[in-house]
Amino acid sequence: MEEQNKTINQQFLLGFFGGVAVVAVIGMIIMGVILVSSKAGSGSVAGDVDNSNTTENTVQQQQQMAQGPETEPITAKGIETFYQKKNATICKENGKPIVYLFSTTWCPHCNWISDTFDKVVNEYVKKGKIVAYHWELDTNDNTLTSNKETKVPDKDLAVYKEFNPDGSIPTFVIGCKYFRIGNGHEAAQDLAAEEKELRAAIDAIIK
Repeated sequence: MEEQNKTINQQFLLGFFGGVAVVAVIGMIIMGVILVSSKAGSGSVAGDVDNSNTTENTVQQQQQMAQGPETEPITAKGIETFYQKKNATICKENGKPIVYLFSTTWCPHCNWISDTFDKVVNEYVKKGKIVAYHWELDTNDNTLTSNKETKVPDKDLAVYKEFNPDGSIPTFVIGCKYFRIGNGHEAAQDLAAEEKELRAAIDAIIK
């Protein structure tokens, strides 16, 4: 009888610890799925204005995330952190190349480059060389005008989605030929390098 009770106790313990192990394994699997899902959704999505994550990926990481246009080697001097769309046709308005920046008011990386971008493109606009838009996607406002716009035109949203399907910000589109997701020189806090490269890209589409 004692031997039988001992056997029953052993079976009970084996069953108990076996159940605990199964529950632990299931828990680890669930946690793994949650972590993977969390990482997969970590990009800043401007279209839905997801304020929960404003961390900018590097330009290279952003490009891997967004399956944008097929690219080819850069053909212009002075362009280091942009990509060049393969077989690109320069997009124009009133016969002038169009330059875009898509950003949001809450994105710190957008705010870092905003004034420099606006200054440079306004200079070219005043000389009649380009048409430029800086759309803040959370307010639907173009910062390059004194008016307060309330809607981003469909044609401009189509450009944004073509060059950045994942909806990250900031996104630069220069003449629908050169594009970049994120800032190129923010890690070094080098706004002068940003300005120089932006000018090189604009000069390349107006020549």
